[in-house]
Amino acid sequence: MSYSQSNTNVRMDRRFDWVGPPDSVSKIRKIMLRRVDNESELEKQYRIAREELNQWNSDFWANHNTLFDTQKIHYVEKRKKELGPLEHVSANDLSDFYRDFLNERHSALMSYNKEWYTRNLALIWPALKVNIVRFMRLLKR
Repeated sequence: MSYSQSNTNVRMDRRFDWVGPPDSVSKIRKIMLRRVDNESELEKQYRIAREELNQWNSDFWANHNTLFDTQKIHYVEKRKKELGPLEHVSANDLSDFYRDFLNERHSALMSYNKEWYTRNLALIWPALKVNIVRFMRLLKR
């Protein structure tokens, strides 16, 4: 379910954004952004861009965490076969897995960081314009 779809099923106090519990897979908290009654086209575009960024972020971490869990299960099963039925996988074994997993994913994580910063920086100018619109609206009251 996308962030924008999740807003339609909940009656929200339009004065605030709502932050939900962490997603079970991505571990990212869902954010339901407020929608004011007199939302301008600029505000709408900014809100949609933020929702898309939040969804992209959640999707990345859901995929990453799913891959991590799958590879960890395979690693533990393989290691248990090597050790024998009476032994367990040690913390040192798991630390080797964690190191190898992060090394394998290094380029993907670096690409994610670059894209995340690029997308967030791209929202600075629209955020400034939206805040000016909201300030002007406040002055007119």
